[in-house]
Amino acid sequence: MHVIFAAFAILTAVAVWTWRLRMARRGLDELGEVAKTVANAPRRLAFKWRAGKGGIELVEDPREAAAIMMMMMALARGGPLSPQQADVIEDEIKTHFGFSDPEAEDLAAHAAWVGGSQLPGDEQMRRLSRLVVTAPQLSPKEVVDLDAMLVAVSEAEGLPTRAQMTLLQIYRDMAGLKT
Repeated sequence: MHVIFAAFAILTAVAVWTWRLRMARRGLDELGEVAKTVANAPRRLAFKWRAGKGGIELVEDPREAAAIMMMMMALARGGPLSPQQADVIEDEIKTHFGFSDPEAEDLAAHAAWVGGSQLPGDEQMRRLSRLVVTAPQLSPKEVVDLDAMLVAVSEAEGLPTRAQMTLLQIYRDMAGLKT
């Protein structure tokens, strides 16, 4: 009988210590999850801040801004992007940015997505123009080249519309170009 009680006591002790170790491990796992959550908080908050902004407000690269400006210029004609406009935009990207065909297509697709998510507007054009004009890596010649690129896109379907001319004038005013 004493042997049965001793075996039962040993089994009970093992069960209690196993349960305690399992609870301690679960507590450490939860503590680890809390530590990960705290460590990722700045990244999560930055993502929430950026996710709350629209596509154009996230643009920081002047080449991306220029591509979106060309897309906005094409879309300002009214209606969907025509094949001629798409070809002109991709050709301008390849010529002036030195991109390969796939890179130009990718940038044009990205610009179409960002530019198409909002109607071409004066405020968006001002923001993108400011980004291009104040970019330290761009020379004055490149700022003037963008004007020629925007003109080429606006004339892809014939004479520019009033809306296209308005967007072009906004860029020229921001860049300090005389017409």
